[in-house]
Amino acid sequence: MLENVKLEEAQELIFNRISHLPAESVPLLSASGRFICRDVYAAHDLPPCNKSAVDGFAVSADKEIKNHSYRVIEILKPGVMPGFVLAPGQAAGVATGGPVPGGTVSVIPQEITRLEGDLLEFAGDVTPGENIRPQGEDFRGDDLLARRGTVLNPGTIGVLAAFGMNEVTVFRRPRVAVLGLGQGVAPFYTKPLPGQIRDSNGPFLAALAMRNGAEVTGFELAGNGDLSKMKNILENLLRRADIVLTTGGTARGECDQALRAVRQTGAKLLFWEVRIKPGSHSGAAVYDDKLFISLSGNPAACAAGYHLLAAPALRFMQGHSFAPKRVTAVCASDFPKRGGPRRFVQANLEACQEGLKVSILSGQKSSMLRGLLNDGNALIDLPAGHPPLKEGDEVSVIVLESNKKFYHT
Repeated sequence: MLENVKLEEAQELIFNRISHLPAESVPLLSASGRFICRDVYAAHDLPPCNKSAVDGFAVSADKEIKNHSYRVIEILKPGVMPGFVLAPGQAAGVATGGPVPGGTVSVIPQEITRLEGDLLEFAGDVTPGENIRPQGEDFRGDDLLARRGTVLNPGTIGVLAAFGMNEVTVFRRPRVAVLGLGQGVAPFYTKPLPGQIRDSNGPFLAALAMRNGAEVTGFELAGNGDLSKMKNILENLLRRADIVLTTGGTARGECDQALRAVRQTGAKLLFWEVRIKPGSHSGAAVYDDKLFISLSGNPAACAAGYHLLAAPALRFMQGHSFAPKRVTAVCASDFPKRGGPRRFVQANLEACQEGLKVSILSGQKSSMLRGLLNDGNALIDLPAGHPPLKEGDEVSVIVLESNKKFYHT
């Protein structure tokens, strides 16, 4: 087991022990938020033929240049494919989105026309191609619609539906179990005894995992039990999960049991403790093809460890790159702390007229929950021994997946 490793070394150790999850086919209407397993291409042009952009009349080449007078040979109902070609001087009624017959030069909006019997008249110019949606205007056959690892959002689902896809092949959801090991921690839905605190990390990690596409298959709290009981709980969670997240008890104190509990399962320890702040008391182990990631019991440290170690693993298992998205941004506020190990500061990233701006959230202590309340979408990455941050400084920022505006696969 490696101890007190660099963050990138810890990430590499995890990355080398995980793989993409198998594919499964799901109904398109159940696929929102899932990660597509293979590239999807357009099966045909869209629209598949020339269509009208307005309610009006498709007109052919004009034989009555002076008065724009046409003979209407048919009024097409919406969705009906015309079985004829317009000859010079002929017109046909068309609906918005409806196919236009061959020979159509332009579509004249009905508001500027006059129809007497089958004679259509209007004033103005005929502009070739006007009010016609050409075949393939939206997509051409074989255009890439969705890249492997793309999150299926409502827009993508709408596009796939337009091509008749009733099912889509996606990565299986990662199965995640959460185990709280901090002593003196009570279930969040109970009244704690004097000296106890409610479990907030467990629900927090479960919510993060679900937002990252995972299925939570187990949720336990065992910090006050003996090691043999913890071993049984961990083994049971392993049977139901691809990744087991533990929180609390990761330090080396007499009452800290995370390291001993993981060891009792027979798992191979990859590393314990990382040279970062917050989140230094983090570790990882593997058991067959299953992964343990142990995170601090302090809320802000737990969050940092999750974003830097667990989220990349979940992302990779669903076809993403393991590496996080990074940008450079201008700091919008001061951060007076200096020196120490490499530090990750909770922040919000936003685009403004001048470029990218990042604002530091309040509540940066490892033990504080306040920073989580703002659902920060970024972490400022400060190198070891850094000076205090000043407003206007340029900083390196890790974009969290909650910030879809800046996150790309």
